[in-house]
Amino acid sequence: MAELSYERRGSGPVLVLIHGLGSHRQVWSPILDTAARHRDVIALDLPGFGSTPLPAVGPGLRGLTGTRPGARSGSPGAGGAAPRSASGSRGQGGTGPSSSPGPAGAGPQSSSESRGVGGAGPPSSFGSRGAGGTGPGSVGRYADQVAAFLDGLGVRAPEIAGSSLGGGVALELGRRGHARAVTAFAPVGFWHTPGRLWCQTVVTAARAGAERLDAALPRILNSRAGRSAFCAPFYAHPGRLPAADALAAARALAAAPGFAGARDAFSRLRPWQFAEMGELTRIPVTIAWGTRDAILPYRTQARRARTVLPTARHVTLPGCGHLPFADDPARCLAALGIPS
Repeated sequence: MAELSYERRGSGPVLVLIHGLGSHRQVWSPILDTAARHRDVIALDLPGFGSTPLPAVGPGLRGLTGTRPGARSGSPGAGGAAPRSASGSRGQGGTGPSSSPGPAGAGPQSSSESRGVGGAGPPSSFGSRGAGGTGPGSVGRYADQVAAFLDGLGVRAPEIAGSSLGGGVALELGRRGHARAVTAFAPVGFWHTPGRLWCQTVVTAARAGAERLDAALPRILNSRAGRSAFCAPFYAHPGRLPAADALAAARALAAAPGFAGARDAFSRLRPWQFAEMGELTRIPVTIAWGTRDAILPYRTQARRARTVLPTARHVTLPGCGHLPFADDPARCLAALGIPS
């Protein structure tokens, strides 16, 4: 049984956070506490990353497991019912005990769970376009799995934000009509072939370095100089990243069983086209890009995003890298429409 691991906290409208290639849900940590004061935040690990294993079989995730802290185990019901807690059952939209569902199933709570749900979602735009497909590791497949996961939680049309690969997944979910608003931080898919090859090469080299230096990583990343050297491809100001977070991120990158499949699927991902944007032209969309992004460079790819999706709000993050959340948490929160 494959599981989709996630952390849920806060209250208000539901905000779903999706990490990027080789990352994990903890990448959102610099903004998570503040976001949870204004949103019911669900930060998840995609299959093959973080705490979520790769699915054993089939295009969707199977089964349902997990309990909230302090709750007794529940039995999976039809359609992936939520486990019943000791103090009450979780309502539609996954609200906590004694809470009232808000927009998209909002409710005050804080939990860390694993949940798997059955079945794949509707066809991917990348699949229908015949370029990106819906095979393992593709944006379309991840969109299927996240849509099924949210359906299992009873969450309908939440705000969705994603980073890099997760930004592509967020845009695809918005394109299908599964989101009421989308924010994508340096999303994949606004490249030409050289940009895609550069991205694949740099992240592969970073993963190889994390694997090779595994035993030395605690010592290297415990110093600002070490973090500046090792984390520079992803952060404009890696010294601002806590040592423990840097170490966890490096080990998540090295250990991710879904890395190769997702990286290779980039080769089948045809760049976004305005004519194929679907519901993205009818909902609020924000695309945010750091000016010091070394993975998906701002100068070329942010410019293409503005051309392909002119209806979106395009936000520049001055002095930020590919993962801008530790570089400038306040600007990232502002891109999400959340006060810092």
